[in-house]
Amino acid sequence: MTDNYAAIVMSVDAGLLVVGAVQAHGTINTVRERIRAVNQRHTAAVRVIADRLRAGEEPTHAELSRAHGLARKATGDLRRRFERPATVGLMWAIMSFWLVVSVIATLWWSAMEGHGQAPWLAEGTWAATAAATIVLLAETVLRFWWAGEAATDDLEQQQLQRQGAAVDMDAELYHRVTQRLDEFARGGQP
Repeated sequence: MTDNYAAIVMSVDAGLLVVGAVQAHGTINTVRERIRAVNQRHTAAVRVIADRLRAGEEPTHAELSRAHGLARKATGDLRRRFERPATVGLMWAIMSFWLVVSVIATLWWSAMEGHGQAPWLAEGTWAATAAATIVLLAETVLRFWWAGEAATDDLEQQQLQRQGAAVDMDAELYHRVTQRLDEFARGGQP
């Protein structure tokens, strides 16, 4: 390792750590928004049935089928929606840790008077920097891919919001809605 190489690595690693901090903040916001979206989908899934039960009517098979499908989609989305940010967050946590170790080791080496070549340190810092750069590029590609899927989800969410009427459900009505959905899921008729 040379002094010039150490300076370059420190600059690049510092930049990558800033990107990692920004990505961590973005991931936290994404998780927060996705929780809100899943909750909205679940609410939309039971609105039609709640309206029917409130009116003293039994929901139709088609309404139960649609609500059941929406509820299942909301539950399935919960897993899909949290796996991706968790994966990205974990990748950045590992990369950030490795980069911090690399920076500390480089600073330690630079602070030593008469420091030698330290090829092990040059290899380690190169590996950390290269891996973090690859993760950054891979994440960029994945985020573009996921953005296309999110646009489709947003369109569907807007359609659901237009279809659903605002329903303030009390505990009894909610229990009746979930009971009907459970019966439908088991193959029972309303």
